[in-house]
Amino acid sequence: MGRSAWGCWQSVVSTAVLYGSLALFTSILHNVFLLYYVETFVSVYKIDKMSFWVGETVFLIWNSLNDPLFGWLSDRSFLSSPQSGSSITTPEVVLKRLKALSTNGPLFALSFLAFWVAWARPGLQFLLCLCLYDGFLTMVDLHHSALLADLAVSAVDRTRLNFHCSVFSALGSFSVFLSYSFWNKEDFYSFRLFCVTLSAFSILGFLLVSRLLQHRFQKEVRPRQDEALTLKELSVENAPLTHPEKPVTLGQYLKQLSKHKNFMWFVSMNLIQVFHCHFNSNFFPLFLEHLLSDNVSASTGSILLGISFIAPHLNNLYFLTLCQRYGVYQVIRWLFMLKLGLSVAMLLAGADHIYLLCIFIARYGHAHQHTHQGSDV
Repeated sequence: MGRSAWGCWQSVVSTAVLYGSLALFTSILHNVFLLYYVETFVSVYKIDKMSFWVGETVFLIWNSLNDPLFGWLSDRSFLSSPQSGSSITTPEVVLKRLKALSTNGPLFALSFLAFWVAWARPGLQFLLCLCLYDGFLTMVDLHHSALLADLAVSAVDRTRLNFHCSVFSALGSFSVFLSYSFWNKEDFYSFRLFCVTLSAFSILGFLLVSRLLQHRFQKEVRPRQDEALTLKELSVENAPLTHPEKPVTLGQYLKQLSKHKNFMWFVSMNLIQVFHCHFNSNFFPLFLEHLLSDNVSASTGSILLGISFIAPHLNNLYFLTLCQRYGVYQVIRWLFMLKLGLSVAMLLAGADHIYLLCIFIARYGHAHQHTHQGSDV
């Protein structure tokens, strides 16, 4: 009975829904992290200014290095596989990605918990927590984004997968609303329980969805493996002597990347944009407190924060259509112009126009998150 129910569940849930749900298990944690980790260490753990900026600087360097480093390690694992080369198939690649997600997803959730309990000196804990969290987040994002290329070749299929990612990311943003019911700098116990609940949900989600997708693609891999083994046994006597391909070193990998000018321009633009996004997200609650605390209630502030996190994912459903029609980079260019226009307009208007400032906060967070997400489309 249990086996039949499991099979029924697998057949009902589509691959696109399962793929999109992985974004939910990341976003419910990452949104809370972005909102509270700075305020936790500054207001609760009382980290000193020097340790804070040293930690942020090391984090920025680590964040810049781990993307190409983990990408190289991921590709190296495929090249060193006994099935590497022309014989490796898409289902086999998908299974490797899913295995990595089933490991790194729960570790990412556990690293999220390390922020909310004081277990070392604030400066040391700040540095270690940031590097561990960003490392596992990079691994999860790397394999989740790579699955998009492995699961869908056409732009239509990729748009469908991105659609489900946006829907589930929007659902994950509701953790921002819930967090305000538990956040209390004076009494951290309720907020810790809230974070433990989110982390447990994320761990179970990563394990369950990875297992469902693994079972689905395992059915495609087994016949191909049996066929490949049979062909290998038949042709082993006539097979020419071949030398295994040498794995690409990290230095060669970085040298190859540096020769692509478009890639270097993209990385430079992305570095500035990612820094801007993280700076805006991390200090967003502090900006809100100093700009609007005397004019709006705490509940209104929480609604503004929630809108700034949820609206980009919902509106991204429309932006996917624009990307198909006009191209990703054209849409990103428009969003940069929108951000510049909003900034100039708000600068000229000043901070005395409360309602205009509220709209700017919600819409500006809206625009900057869209630009950051555009590179994933």
